[in-house]
Amino acid sequence: MIHIKMRWVLVAVGTVLAVLVPLFLGFYYQGLATDAAITALLALSLVVLMGFVGQVSFCQYSFGVFGGFTVGSLVIGHGVNYWLALGLGTLFAATVGLLLGIPALRLRGLLLSILTIAFALFVDGFVLAPGIWDGFSGGANGWSGIQFPSLFGIGLNYYSFYVFSLGVLLLASLLVWNLRTGKAGRVLRAVRDSEVAASTLGLNVSLWKLGAFGLSAGLAGLAGALLVVANTAAAGGPGSAFNFQHSIELVAALTVFGSGLLFSAPLVGIFVIFGQELLDHTPLSHQWFPFILGALLVAQLVFTPDGVVAKTQSDIRHLMHALRHRRQARPSVVGSA
Repeated sequence: MIHIKMRWVLVAVGTVLAVLVPLFLGFYYQGLATDAAITALLALSLVVLMGFVGQVSFCQYSFGVFGGFTVGSLVIGHGVNYWLALGLGTLFAATVGLLLGIPALRLRGLLLSILTIAFALFVDGFVLAPGIWDGFSGGANGWSGIQFPSLFGIGLNYYSFYVFSLGVLLLASLLVWNLRTGKAGRVLRAVRDSEVAASTLGLNVSLWKLGAFGLSAGLAGLAGALLVVANTAAAGGPGSAFNFQHSIELVAALTVFGSGLLFSAPLVGIFVIFGQELLDHTPLSHQWFPFILGALLVAQLVFTPDGVVAKTQSDIRHLMHALRHRRQARPSVVGSA
């Protein structure tokens, strides 16, 4: 019970700091904080697959494409209200995830990873290719000029949109937390541990795996719908926010921190965004980030297979246990003297 209360205290303190600290920063760092919150939401979408079902996906940013470019095409191309476009983009991405989940039901491990890579390459090379789906992708230049929306008649700015993105992340985290601690979480863990055993218990393994794919893709699509506003544009290509390399980095970073823990998601967002920013203030540059991330991944796989967060939690529990044991043993020592 103490550990549970302490966990919620840490969440509350972290949330207050996350809201207040960017308030005293400039627009540039408020924009970085928004990117970190959105990246954390993408990492959270990956936790649903990797942590709950044990399936690796290298196409989370590709799911984000369907959320983000739906917003771009509807808002810029057809004048649709942003909030309606955000909901439609999220549903579109979730639907794409369900469709991709159908062939994924027959695949596991390496073959499933290859399927998600193939899908990501398909999105980059076909969906976003100029001259093919220009009505959706916006052509060679994508969709530009996406402005901050208004909420209840109040126009959002850099800081208020960051707070909104943070609120979306918190609500999504609460949804995934309730999923994990409820019946659905127990079922998904059973599917992850052994699909055969889960089937013998009468569980519809295919339905649950499809649901996980749909939820994961929906969260990624929601992140994409936020990302195009943060970047004021929806564009593809090597230097875009939806670059396939970002999906690889997301998997690597989540693995470093621990793919089965919700708390890893915000740490991934902070690490990926501000880690690259920090490198730009050193003799190195953000181009070194993939190399450093790869080195950390190798070290993590060797020394902390369950992830840095799980190792830290384990060390703290052992420390607290040792301190309690010392306090309990101290009176007996005094008495014997």
